[in-house]
Amino acid sequence: MSTWFGERKPILLNKDGWRAGLYATAALFLAPLYFTPLILMIAGVVGVAVFLIGLALIPAATFAARWAIHLERGALRIAGEEIPPPRHNPGWRGLVDGRAWRTLGHSAALAFWSLGAGGLVAGLLLIAFLLVNLPWIATMIPIDYANINGFPISFGASAFGIPAGLAIATGALHLARWSVRSEALVGRWFQGEGGRLRLQRRIETLESTRTAMIDAAAAERARIERNLHDGAQQRLLAVALAVSRAKRIGDTDMEKTRRLLDTAQSEAQAAVQELREIARGAHPPILTERGLVAAVVSAAGRHPAPVELDIELDERPSPRIEALGYYVVSEALANAAKHAGAASVTITLSRAADDLEVRIVDDGMGGAQLSPGGGLAGLADRVHAVDGTFALQSPLGGPTEMKATIPWEA
Repeated sequence: MSTWFGERKPILLNKDGWRAGLYATAALFLAPLYFTPLILMIAGVVGVAVFLIGLALIPAATFAARWAIHLERGALRIAGEEIPPPRHNPGWRGLVDGRAWRTLGHSAALAFWSLGAGGLVAGLLLIAFLLVNLPWIATMIPIDYANINGFPISFGASAFGIPAGLAIATGALHLARWSVRSEALVGRWFQGEGGRLRLQRRIETLESTRTAMIDAAAAERARIERNLHDGAQQRLLAVALAVSRAKRIGDTDMEKTRRLLDTAQSEAQAAVQELREIARGAHPPILTERGLVAAVVSAAGRHPAPVELDIELDERPSPRIEALGYYVVSEALANAAKHAGAASVTITLSRAADDLEVRIVDDGMGGAQLSPGGGLAGLADRVHAVDGTFALQSPLGGPTEMKATIPWEA
């Protein structure tokens, strides 16, 4: 949830609202392409009735509908929404079966929806733009010609266009967000997000996340073993060697014995500290005792770069989700410190409906990727295993934005 002076951001300052408005405007320009399958189908039906040559246009219409839905999926991503891809059987059967007709129906509904909702949003935004810029327009036009139905547009009178334009833009962006959500719901229904197909997709998801969790657990175990071997184990060996040498020297050289014991003491303290860091990275005690917020604040305080916190959590999620949320934050902070060279980091924790949203942004060099076997890929697998979503945006040169949306209870 975006905040502004401790309150929810107005939609005019919220990028999600403008992304929804951009989607609605883009959908308006894509409407002619969305109408293509419907036009082909009508031409095919007429052709069959008159010349019997429209048979080829009917499968062409269903095939075009399939591509129209793929195009719509890309457009919806502008607003951060996702709909399932159109499922189809291979061969000619996939052009005339039930799934093909559902996809054609989806494209037809989408064509009219894009034309109506997209046209309304784009028109309102255009009117809002003109009203907000009315004072500037009034200064560019001679006063004798600057009038609306005989009412002169003076600079003072035109200034009233600014609040009116902002109000219209606010309504347009709310309408755009509503249209995005509605289209996503309709798209999921048309593409079979229900019944048997939904159960089949759920099974496929569980199978893939199970494998990913096994791989992530193996990678985490290997990481802990490597840290123990390269860190604490080597220090403890140094302690044992120093103590052994001190015992052999004994009282014959008290100064050297004292130096060896001092070395053993410092190495033992360093080993204890490294063991604490390993334990803290897995599941710090403060997370169990005081919750996710306190654990994140503690992790931010240990980070070498300044960390800005934006936390809006009135209650604690389930222990499993707290552990996962902390893991996301700690991995993001570790990546920012070790690889990104970030000068500052921003962490946002909020609750959106029944989800915990974790967002971390750093101003480092960017270029982070979800490479197979990497730490970020394992992080994404953990989030997906609880039916969450994970998104990473890290262009070269930065900034890097990592966002995880996790069910509140899992």
